[in-house]
Amino acid sequence: MNTYLNRQKKVSSLLAREDISLLVLCDREGMRNPSIRYLTGQPSDSVLFIFKDGRTILLPWDINLAQIKATATEIKPYNDYGRTLAQALAKVLAEEKLPAGSRVEVPAELPYPEFMGISQGPYQFICREGGLAAAVEDMRQIKDAEELATLRKAFAITDDILDKIEAALRSGQCTETDIALLIDREARLAGAEGTGFETLAAAMGRSYNIHAFPAYTGAMMPADGLSIIDFGVKYDGYTSDVTTTITRNLNSEQEKMVSVIEGAVKVAEKLLKPGTLTTGLSGAVNDYLEKNGYLMPHNLGHGIGLYIHEKPFLRAKVDPVKLEKGMVFTIEPGVYDPKLGGVRLENDYLITENGFEKLTNSRIIRL
Repeated sequence: MNTYLNRQKKVSSLLAREDISLLVLCDREGMRNPSIRYLTGQPSDSVLFIFKDGRTILLPWDINLAQIKATATEIKPYNDYGRTLAQALAKVLAEEKLPAGSRVEVPAELPYPEFMGISQGPYQFICREGGLAAAVEDMRQIKDAEELATLRKAFAITDDILDKIEAALRSGQCTETDIALLIDREARLAGAEGTGFETLAAAMGRSYNIHAFPAYTGAMMPADGLSIIDFGVKYDGYTSDVTTTITRNLNSEQEKMVSVIEGAVKVAEKLLKPGTLTTGLSGAVNDYLEKNGYLMPHNLGHGIGLYIHEKPFLRAKVDPVKLEKGMVFTIEPGVYDPKLGGVRLENDYLITENGFEKLTNSRIIRL
């Protein structure tokens, strides 16, 4: 059976278990939901109706794109349904003749006035955090064979770009903007949809920012000290996420920062296996950094897939999750100092049956 139909069937079984007749998912400006792409293949801008009997109706804004990319029981133009969620839901409910009292779950992100406009008629409308949409996000934590194959293409393009970045930096000076444009150009030439998020390129002077602001400027690279480049490549919807630190003419304090971050990666890798708690993993790295005199001002890592930051989240003190085979996430320890600059080293990892596989080849580039 088609992969998308299999995923839709799993969601329908969740609806049946909770006696919910209909789940509504929406992907639009201001309320993006990559789960629709996960369930149907439709890249963006659509409303998906999933019924507990297994049927699905997809209402895409771009019907031509959906007829090529998407899989659902029925695919109908959003234009035929008023192009608003309220009108679309009302019309679908009328067409499907759901019995009075049926339970209908709508997106938790809906603004309250919009929910009040939708929740009319003889139905029980449910709008809740941690509902069925969150259950779909949980499903997305474990990557299946097709997802891993797609991700590996993104990782291969990413590694090739990393090599091109290093070659460009070794051949002479360029700007942060040159690096960012190189990444975007090479990604698209290799068949990717583009970058997974806005590239961050920060030479010494701005590398102390966790996420450089602005993302990149006309500053020259390489520069003496510590420079950071953080980017991802999106292939068929799935993104990579890596960070490299470039070093040149470091002082002893900067050398120590680099050494400690490389050590932090080794601490994390020793714990990467099924059953490890994300809190324990993150806590071990934080303890190592603190013993060496540093504090990490962000989480150790996060899941990646159709969205750049998705479950599981690698946090030290909240939301403990056991690592499972098939999870793909980043490990990205970093430390930052306004005078010394910043160091971050980020790679993507897969949890395997007995341990892990390192999926990307980001490294400290020493010039």
